[in-house]
Amino acid sequence: MKETITSYIKSCDKCSQFNVDRHKPPGFLQPIQLPNKVFQVLGMDWWGPTTNSLSGNRYVLVITDRLSGYVVAKASPTNTAQDTARILMEEIILVHGSPDAIITDQGTHFKNELLQAISNLVGCKHIFSTPYHPQTNGQTERWNSTFITQIVKYCNTDQTNWDTFLPSIVYAYNHGMPSSTGFSPYQLAFGRQPRHPFNPPASTFIFSKPHDYWTQVMTYRNTVLKQAKANILHQQQL
Repeated sequence: MKETITSYIKSCDKCSQFNVDRHKPPGFLQPIQLPNKVFQVLGMDWWGPTTNSLSGNRYVLVITDRLSGYVVAKASPTNTAQDTARILMEEIILVHGSPDAIITDQGTHFKNELLQAISNLVGCKHIFSTPYHPQTNGQTERWNSTFITQIVKYCNTDQTNWDTFLPSIVYAYNHGMPSSTGFSPYQLAFGRQPRHPFNPPASTFIFSKPHDYWTQVMTYRNTVLKQAKANILHQQQL
């Protein structure tokens, strides 16, 4: 199936027109220090403004887990400090817990008293990238370019329905398998293989004891995270 999909993409006019070339230019790479846990270090970035959608959205807040690459992206009519704080609280802190650190640029929607108060409250360090070193938050910015190239393939002529495709694009990204890790972001984030909508359900069910299931999940997660970190470091040395 992978070969069929690859062949189709190569023959797709829109894919050829909008896909971004991901081959690295020659030069020296600076290794990136990786966290030890998922949702420990996050990158945040606002994308937009773009065309007003029929729902009134113009921006997308993108939050990326530094280790797994797992992405959360929420559309919003505005990109204020209040929007940033609300999405961070609802989509990350109340779901996955408090991160140890968040990396952002120095825009006013990030560098403000409200975000500082939340960071202090949950014990999270706020790291600001600079114009001289934008690669500090490069993982999130790379996803933004991926999102843009994918969304334009599906929009209507006046691009007012772009936000209806956002969840599907995020889903496809989180369940894909990037060469840098060898595992999907979903696998690394949650320690298991997902069952996709078009996959048949299991014919039998094995109900493990809670302790046995916990041990199995943690063993699997630790194994794939260790291998993913090794794969990332190997890619950085190529």
